[in-house]
Amino acid sequence: MRSKVYTYTIVGIFGLIVCFFLYSVWEKEKIVKQGQLVLLELAPVDPRSLMQGDYMRLNYAISQRNSAFDRTIFSDQEIPVVEADTTDNQQEVGQQAQSKSYQAKRGYVLLRVGQDAVGHFEYLTDKITTKQENQVYVKIFNNTSWNYNIGAESYFFQEGEAEKFEKAKYGGLRVDDKGNSVLVGMYDQQKKLIE
Repeated sequence: MRSKVYTYTIVGIFGLIVCFFLYSVWEKEKIVKQGQLVLLELAPVDPRSLMQGDYMRLNYAISQRNSAFDRTIFSDQEIPVVEADTTDNQQEVGQQAQSKSYQAKRGYVLLRVGQDAVGHFEYLTDKITTKQENQVYVKIFNNTSWNYNIGAESYFFQEGEAEKFEKAKYGGLRVDDKGNSVLVGMYDQQKKLIE
Protein backbone atom coordinates (compact mmCIF):
# COMPACT_ATOMS: atom_id res chain seq x y z
CA MET A 1 0.00 0.00 0.00
CA ARG A 2 2.76 2.36 0.95
CA SER A 3 4.67 1.72 -2.26
CA LYS A 4 1.53 2.48 -4.35
CA VAL A 5 1.15 5.89 -2.69
CA TYR A 6 4.84 6.54 -3.27
CA THR A 7 4.52 5.50 -6.94
CA TYR A 8 1.41 7.68 -7.49
CA THR A 9 3.17 10.62 -5.86
CA ILE A 10 6.21 10.25 -8.12
CA VAL A 11 4.03 9.86 -11.23
CA GLY A 12 1.92 12.88 -10.19
CA ILE A 13 5.00 15.08 -9.64
CA PHE A 14 6.48 13.94 -12.96
CA GLY A 15 3.15 14.71 -14.68
CA LEU A 16 3.13 18.24 -13.19
CA ILE A 17 6.69 18.84 -14.38
CA VAL A 18 5.80 17.70 -17.90
CA CYS A 19 2.67 19.90 -17.90
CA PHE A 20 4.71 22.91 -16.74
CA PHE A 21 7.31 22.26 -19.45
CA LEU A 22 4.66 21.93 -22.19
CA TYR A 23 2.94 25.11 -20.99
CA SER A 24 6.26 26.99 -21.13
CA VAL A 25 6.90 25.78 -24.68
CA TRP A 26 3.35 26.76 -25.72
CA GLU A 27 3.83 30.23 -24.18
CA LYS A 28 7.11 30.80 -26.06
CA GLU A 29 5.57 29.62 -29.35
CA LYS A 30 2.71 32.05 -28.81
CA ILE A 31 5.17 34.92 -28.30
CA VAL A 32 7.09 33.95 -31.47
CA LYS A 33 3.86 33.95 -33.52
CA GLN A 34 2.03 36.94 -32.01
CA GLY A 35 4.67 39.09 -30.32
CA GLN A 36 5.85 42.46 -31.58
CA LEU A 37 9.18 42.37 -33.42
CA VAL A 38 11.80 44.60 -31.77
CA LEU A 39 15.34 44.90 -33.11
CA LEU A 40 17.97 45.66 -30.48
CA GLU A 41 21.34 47.01 -31.57
CA LEU A 42 24.19 44.73 -30.60
CA ALA A 43 27.27 45.88 -28.73
CA PRO A 44 30.44 43.94 -29.70
CA VAL A 45 29.77 40.19 -29.87
CA ASP A 46 32.03 37.36 -28.85
CA PRO A 47 31.84 34.22 -31.07
CA ARG A 48 32.89 31.08 -29.23
CA SER A 49 33.00 27.42 -30.08
CA LEU A 50 31.04 24.70 -28.30
CA MET A 51 31.34 20.97 -28.73
CA GLN A 52 27.85 20.78 -30.27
CA GLY A 53 28.16 23.83 -32.50
CA ASP A 54 28.80 27.53 -32.43
CA TYR A 55 27.16 30.38 -30.59
CA MET A 56 27.47 34.11 -30.15
CA ARG A 57 27.41 35.84 -26.81
CA LEU A 58 25.15 38.85 -27.27
CA ASN A 59 25.51 42.23 -25.63
CA TYR A 60 22.77 44.73 -26.36
CA ALA A 61 23.57 48.43 -26.63
CA ILE A 62 20.47 49.26 -24.53
CA SER A 63 21.76 47.21 -21.59
CA GLN A 64 25.21 48.82 -21.49
CA ARG A 65 25.40 52.04 -19.54
CA ASN A 66 28.58 53.55 -20.88
CA SER A 67 27.83 57.15 -21.76
CA ALA A 68 29.34 59.99 -19.75
CA PHE A 69 25.85 60.99 -18.59
CA ASP A 70 25.06 57.52 -17.29
CA ARG A 71 28.37 57.34 -15.43
CA THR A 72 27.46 60.65 -13.81
CA ILE A 73 23.99 59.64 -12.64
CA PHE A 74 25.17 56.32 -11.30
CA SER A 75 28.06 57.85 -9.38
CA ASP A 76 25.71 60.31 -7.57
CA GLN A 77 27.58 63.35 -8.88
CA GLU A 78 25.73 66.51 -9.76
CA ILE A 79 24.35 66.70 -13.28
CA PRO A 80 25.59 69.79 -15.12
CA VAL A 81 22.79 72.17 -16.13
CA VAL A 82 22.72 73.18 -19.78
CA GLU A 83 20.84 76.44 -20.31
CA ALA A 84 19.89 75.74 -23.93
CA ASP A 85 18.20 72.45 -22.98
CA THR A 86 15.35 71.41 -25.26
CA THR A 87 12.14 69.76 -24.10
CA ASP A 88 13.32 66.42 -25.52
CA ASN A 89 16.57 66.64 -23.58
CA GLN A 90 14.69 67.55 -20.38
CA GLN A 91 12.41 64.54 -20.87
CA GLU A 92 15.44 62.27 -21.46
CA VAL A 93 17.15 63.61 -18.32
CA GLY A 94 14.00 62.92 -16.32
CA GLN A 95 13.69 59.38 -17.66
CA GLN A 96 17.35 58.59 -17.05
CA ALA A 97 17.06 60.05 -13.56
CA GLN A 98 14.13 57.67 -13.00
CA SER A 99 16.41 54.84 -14.15
CA LYS A 100 19.00 56.01 -11.61
CA SER A 101 16.58 55.43 -8.78
CA TYR A 102 15.72 51.96 -10.09
CA GLN A 103 17.91 49.52 -8.17
CA ALA A 104 15.87 46.28 -8.08
CA LYS A 105 17.43 43.14 -9.58
CA ARG A 106 14.35 42.46 -11.74
CA GLY A 107 11.99 44.74 -13.58
CA TYR A 108 11.35 46.16 -17.04
CA VAL A 109 13.05 48.37 -19.57
CA LEU A 110 10.71 50.59 -21.58
CA LEU A 111 11.74 50.87 -25.23
CA ARG A 112 10.60 53.31 -27.87
CA VAL A 113 10.21 51.34 -31.11
CA GLY A 114 10.77 53.23 -34.37
CA GLN A 115 9.07 52.47 -37.68
CA ASP A 116 12.13 50.39 -38.58
CA ALA A 117 11.37 48.17 -35.51
CA VAL A 118 14.58 49.27 -33.72
CA GLY A 119 14.12 49.63 -29.95
CA HIS A 120 15.58 52.66 -28.16
CA PHE A 121 16.07 52.91 -24.38
CA GLU A 122 13.56 55.06 -22.49
CA TYR A 123 13.91 54.09 -18.82
CA LEU A 124 13.91 51.25 -16.26
CA THR A 125 10.95 50.55 -14.01
CA ASP A 126 9.62 47.90 -11.64
CA LYS A 127 6.14 47.62 -13.14
CA ILE A 128 4.25 47.89 -16.40
CA THR A 129 2.16 51.03 -16.65
CA THR A 130 0.38 52.69 -19.54
CA LYS A 131 2.56 53.18 -22.57
CA GLN A 132 2.31 54.78 -25.96
CA GLU A 133 1.61 52.70 -29.04
CA ASN A 134 5.25 52.92 -30.18
CA GLN A 135 6.60 51.69 -26.84
CA VAL A 136 7.15 48.20 -25.46
CA TYR A 137 8.25 46.80 -22.09
CA VAL A 138 10.88 44.03 -21.91
CA LYS A 139 11.61 42.10 -18.71
CA ILE A 140 15.10 42.51 -17.28
CA PHE A 141 17.04 40.73 -14.54
CA ASN A 142 20.48 40.86 -12.89
CA ASN A 143 20.27 44.66 -12.88
CA THR A 144 23.46 46.30 -11.63
CA SER A 145 24.65 49.88 -11.77
CA TRP A 146 26.24 49.26 -15.17
CA ASN A 147 24.18 46.68 -17.06
CA TYR A 148 21.27 44.23 -17.02
CA ASN A 149 20.18 41.10 -18.87
CA ILE A 150 17.03 40.55 -20.90
CA GLY A 151 17.35 36.76 -21.05
CA ALA A 152 18.45 36.39 -24.66
CA GLU A 153 22.20 36.76 -24.30
CA SER A 154 23.32 33.94 -26.59
CA TYR A 155 22.43 32.84 -30.08
CA PHE A 156 23.20 29.32 -31.29
CA PHE A 157 23.80 28.46 -34.95
CA GLN A 158 25.13 25.54 -36.95
CA GLU A 159 28.82 24.81 -36.82
CA GLY A 160 30.76 26.52 -39.61
CA GLU A 161 28.31 29.41 -40.08
CA ALA A 162 30.08 31.88 -37.78
CA GLU A 163 31.26 34.03 -40.69
CA LYS A 164 27.68 34.64 -41.80
CA PHE A 165 26.64 35.86 -38.35
CA GLU A 166 29.63 38.20 -37.95
CA LYS A 167 27.56 40.69 -39.98
CA ALA A 168 24.87 40.79 -37.30
CA LYS A 169 24.00 44.33 -36.22
CA TYR A 170 20.70 43.62 -34.42
CA GLY A 171 19.18 40.88 -32.32
CA GLY A 172 15.52 40.34 -33.20
CA LEU A 173 13.14 39.70 -30.32
CA ARG A 174 9.45 39.01 -30.27
CA VAL A 175 7.87 40.64 -27.22
CA ASP A 176 4.40 40.16 -25.73
CA ASP A 177 2.36 42.71 -23.77
CA LYS A 178 3.67 41.32 -20.43
CA GLY A 179 7.32 42.00 -21.32
CA ASN A 180 8.22 38.38 -22.09
CA SER A 181 10.64 38.11 -24.99
CA VAL A 182 12.03 35.42 -27.28
CA LEU A 183 15.12 35.84 -29.46
CA VAL A 184 14.04 34.95 -33.00
CA GLY A 185 17.12 35.75 -35.06
CA MET A 186 20.01 37.98 -36.02
CA TYR A 187 19.54 40.91 -38.40
CA ASP A 188 22.09 42.74 -40.56
CA GLN A 189 22.73 46.48 -41.07
CA GLN A 190 19.79 46.68 -43.52
CA LYS A 191 17.55 45.05 -40.86
CA LYS A 192 17.18 41.84 -42.85
CA LEU A 193 17.06 38.45 -41.13
CA ILE A 194 20.32 36.52 -41.50
CA GLU A 195 19.41 32.97 -42.58
